[in-house]
Amino acid sequence: MAAFLLVGSSMKIGIVCNLKSGVIKSTHSDDFEEEFDSPETMHAIGAVLASKNHQISYFAESPNLPAELIKDRPDFVFNFAEGRGTSRAREARVPALLEILGIPYSGSDPFTLCIGLDKDVAKKVVSDAGVKVPKGAIFTSENFDIDSVPIDFQFPVVVKPAWEGSSKGIRDSAVAKSRQQLRALLIEALKGYEQPVIVEEYLPGVEMTVGLIGNGKELKVVGAMEIVPKIKDEFFIYSLEVKRNYLTRVDYCVPPKISGEVIDSLFNSALKAFKALGCKDFARIDFRLNTDDQPVFIEANPLPGLNPVTSDFGLIAKGMGLTYEKLILSIFEAATKRLGL
Repeated sequence: MAAFLLVGSSMKIGIVCNLKSGVIKSTHSDDFEEEFDSPETMHAIGAVLASKNHQISYFAESPNLPAELIKDRPDFVFNFAEGRGTSRAREARVPALLEILGIPYSGSDPFTLCIGLDKDVAKKVVSDAGVKVPKGAIFTSENFDIDSVPIDFQFPVVVKPAWEGSSKGIRDSAVAKSRQQLRALLIEALKGYEQPVIVEEYLPGVEMTVGLIGNGKELKVVGAMEIVPKIKDEFFIYSLEVKRNYLTRVDYCVPPKISGEVIDSLFNSALKAFKALGCKDFARIDFRLNTDDQPVFIEANPLPGLNPVTSDFGLIAKGMGLTYEKLILSIFEAATKRLGL
C-alpha cells in the first residue's frame, strides 16, 4: 500500500503520458497520434506541480513502464496517458498498472476509462441516468451492410469510430446525407480504424463542452464552452480539421451564449453523466442541442487534454477566470484529497 503523507509535504510525483513521435507509418491514418501530447503539455503540468516544491519525474507509457516505476517509484502519479493501439481498454492500462503497484494516481479508474472510450457503452450508461442521448446504431465489419441494421431516424447522420478521442476519424466529410454516402463512410471508417463504427442522428443545435472538477459533494462545474463556426455551415461538426485549424474555423465562447434555463439543464446533465460513469477528479463532457434546445450527450472525456494553450478544458478555465496553474492544482488537490494524501 502507498504510504500516507502529511498535508503540505513534498511528494515525488510521476507524470505519465504519451508524447507524439512525429513519425506516422504509411499503414496508419494521419490522425494516428492525435490523442497524444506534446512536451509543452508535459512540462507545463510538471512546472505547476514543481512550483509547490514537489519533485517531478517523467514517464512514457511503454512496455518499459512497469520496470521504470519500480526502479524510480513515485509517491503519486499525475496520469494523462492515452495508450497506444486501437483497443478500447488502452486508456485503462496505466491506471491498472498503478493499482497493481499500489501507486496512487489522479483521474478515473480503469473501468470508467474503458466505458468512456467506448462511445456506445457510455451512451447507454448516461441514458440510464436520465440524460438525453442521440438516436443511433453501431456497425461492425461483419454487419456493415446498412440494410441489415434498423435505423429509426432520418438523414443526415454522423459517422464516427466507436473507440476514439480527439475527433479521430471525424472529418468534415463525416456527415452522410444519403444511404449511398453512409455506405461509403462506413466502409472507409471500418477499414481505417479497425473497430466498430457509430452512426448517429445529426443534431442541429450548438455544440458545447462542460468541464468538471471534484468528487462527491465537492464536485463542481468549472464552466462550459460553446463552439461557434466562423463560416456558416449547414451541417457543422467539431471535426478533426476544425480542431487543427481552430483559429480560422471557430470561435470559442465561454460562457456559452445560451439562456440560463438551457445552461442549468446542461450543467445538470453533465453532473449526472460524470456521476453515472464513475468519473473521478475531473472530466469534460460534450453535448449538442437538439431542435428543442435540449442538451444531448455526445461523449465523455474522463481523460481530457490539458494543453495550456489549445485544450478545451484549458480554454474553459481561462474563460471562467482561472489560470492554468489553478486548473492543474485544482485537479491535483481533488485527487489527493480523495486519496487521503
